[in-house]
Amino acid sequence: MNTDLEATRPALGAAGLFGRLRARLWAGAVDGRVSTLSRLAIDGLPDEWTQLESGGLYAIYAAARTPGCDALVWESTRQARTRDVTIVLARNEATVAAQLHERGFAGTAIAPGWPRNLNVLAMPVRGIALDPPGGGGHASRGPFTRLLGGLRALRHFGFRTRSLYFVEGAERWFSWDDSSALAEEGRALADWCRTHRIGVVLLMDPEAVRRDGASSDTETDDVPIVRGAHRAKRGGFHSVCAGVAQLQRTHGELLWVVDFWRVGDSLTAGEVRPLRFAPSGRLSAIFDADAAVQPRGMKLASDEDRVVVSRAVVEREEWVPNDWEIVADNAAVVAACAKAHAATAVLVFRSRAKLEALCAAVHTLRRQCGGALKIVVVERGEVLRHQFETLVLSLGANSVVGRDLPFSRLQTVMRSLYGQLHARQVATDYRAALAAALGDSVLGYLPVGAFCLRIRAVMDRGLVLALPHTLVKMPLLPDVAHVDALQHCMPRRAGDVVTADAENLYVFLFACDPADADEALKHIFDVPVERLSDRIVCLGNGSVDAELEALKAQNRRAPIADYSDLFAKADPDAGGGGAAAATDAPVGADAGAAPDAGASAGAAAGTGTGTGTGAGAGVAAAAGSDAHEAPQAPDAQPADTPPLAVRARPVRGATRSAMPTLTAEVQ
Repeated sequence: MNTDLEATRPALGAAGLFGRLRARLWAGAVDGRVSTLSRLAIDGLPDEWTQLESGGLYAIYAAARTPGCDALVWESTRQARTRDVTIVLARNEATVAAQLHERGFAGTAIAPGWPRNLNVLAMPVRGIALDPPGGGGHASRGPFTRLLGGLRALRHFGFRTRSLYFVEGAERWFSWDDSSALAEEGRALADWCRTHRIGVVLLMDPEAVRRDGASSDTETDDVPIVRGAHRAKRGGFHSVCAGVAQLQRTHGELLWVVDFWRVGDSLTAGEVRPLRFAPSGRLSAIFDADAAVQPRGMKLASDEDRVVVSRAVVEREEWVPNDWEIVADNAAVVAACAKAHAATAVLVFRSRAKLEALCAAVHTLRRQCGGALKIVVVERGEVLRHQFETLVLSLGANSVVGRDLPFSRLQTVMRSLYGQLHARQVATDYRAALAAALGDSVLGYLPVGAFCLRIRAVMDRGLVLALPHTLVKMPLLPDVAHVDALQHCMPRRAGDVVTADAENLYVFLFACDPADADEALKHIFDVPVERLSDRIVCLGNGSVDAELEALKAQNRRAPIADYSDLFAKADPDAGGGGAAAATDAPVGADAGAAPDAGASAGAAAGTGTGTGTGAGAGVAAAAGSDAHEAPQAPDAQPADTPPLAVRARPVRGATRSAMPTLTAEVQ
């Protein structure tokens, strides 16, 4: 150990017998036990988890410059049982001065209620950083170099027996890439603390000390250190400490995670307790439900009462709470909540055109603010379809409020979210989730083979959202022909497809829950379903696979009739097809619903008594009335020419069994 530091050791021999006796009394009892300096300011935890003793070295992993870390340091300092306390903050002088001013300090005067000899020091980084993994930078420095440098910086302010030090950013003092050197540095510092009877609490950033490639779920979650898989690399350093714990942020919640904590002859290990912020700003542990009455007013973070609202949500309301922050739009809400922790962000959904921007806003807020933030989406204008509501919920929204809900009910929904944590997994890429929710570009009739392949692809792509789909199986009545049943089936939503085997009609409803299938079928069929089938079977996600396998096996044994020549399907790669029209359609209806304009267009396309007014004609009508008429194709095509999409046109006066006249048109 450096002799300059050893020179700060008090010379007890010069004080005589009285000085020796006084030092012994300060150090503790005659049996060698040290005295208690203080305890960490976390209400509700036993002393065995938080007590600080003279001469002890404590390692606490906590993200610097966060409300939890600040509350722990300042409140522990305020309640210290020793008059000599020093706080070392890894911040510049202006920031430290501002924090002192917030706590009632003016100039050099000590505010009431604080230790008599309180020193607050600024030790900013100023380019001094940890060695990068693998060497480089300061890698040539040997062990103890930075540790001794840090202690020399503190030596100018004096070391007193029974003093207490809180050192923020202490990770800069140690060699984290070399476990042997790290253990030696920890052992030397622990010996120094015992020799001088000084308690030192090292506050180290989890992100700065990790060297194992671990990552957190979101930008606001801390990497687990004391319970991590690679904690053995820091075992030598931890073994010389009197206590090791982590103030861990996970899913927006603070946890006090104790690796071990020694107090006298007792040892506590492996304890975890959730924390909340009391109205006074102190940290408080959550008690067991049957242990004690929970104190009122506990918050996940100090800003949990804050509400930021998009103006479109409240523009028609006569009264709005005075403490709400009303901003211009969703982008302004995201900007205002950039540093929020547990506030409530209220976003607006007006139209399908703004869906992607809404998804980006929800995803950004959840990823950058963590699980304690409350995100509420309010409908104004159009109504979110079922799959889009599932989409925004999977991207991090807590709740979706319908457009017809009164303002008082909106406030009730927001109050119900108070204290809740968003623990659901958030999609990594919101664009991929959006693509899964938009559905397929094909609708209408498909042959059995293409039908099975299409449904399988849609369900695989929708796993990221766990979208509910429904496969409707309709055994046809004996007097109903397949062609007639397909004529009456006119899907208008992108992703809704239909096929038929020898006995049944199959309708796949994209992003439709089985409970809503009956209502969806009313919008798809232009006649009551009871006229086509007396038994309707709705299969959910768990049963669709088995039905598809049975249908494919049946098709392999004996090819099922293909009605593609009667009912043309929309080409997903062709411009202006039915998929584009379905994508651009209003989204105000529930799953399976279609606009009235689309229904009238489909009816207009089906004039006459022929068979061309079914699934294929419905697709053609949904493609848009302003589409340019394509020139007719020649009668004969070369062998290498791709097949042309055809549109079935009815022949006036044809009977049900007559084949329609087909006119091929280039799409």
